[in-house]
Amino acid sequence: MRTPRKASPANKEPSLKEKLSASFLAAFESDFKTHGISVIEKLRVDDPAKYVEVGAKLIAAVEQSPAPDGYATCRSQQGIARKILHDVGAVDEGITTDMIDKVVELQLEFTSQIESIAGGH
Repeated sequence: MRTPRKASPANKEPSLKEKLSASFLAAFESDFKTHGISVIEKLRVDDPAKYVEVGAKLIAAVEQSPAPDGYATCRSQQGIARKILHDVGAVDEGITTDMIDKVVELQLEFTSQIESIAGGH
């Protein structure tokens, strides 16, 4: 059996850009909750170009974010295994360490077979 691959350290923590984006969007959301739609309406009336620019940037920021339930958030073989188990209907409460270990083993066997097919290319 092969050793599970670990996620690269660069993937363990969000980048500065991701942190700043998340912080800004959280602050923006908080501000919206506090001051409501009237601020957005005022911006639309006072500066329609800026209104469209802000809207476009927010849409782009949201579209670029990985889906929270996707594999992009997995940080280890075990995380991928847990995601695979979720994808086939397992619930958190029913997932055991043994199940995760078996799925990791299958992942590694699968990868090994694909590497064999590719012949090292």
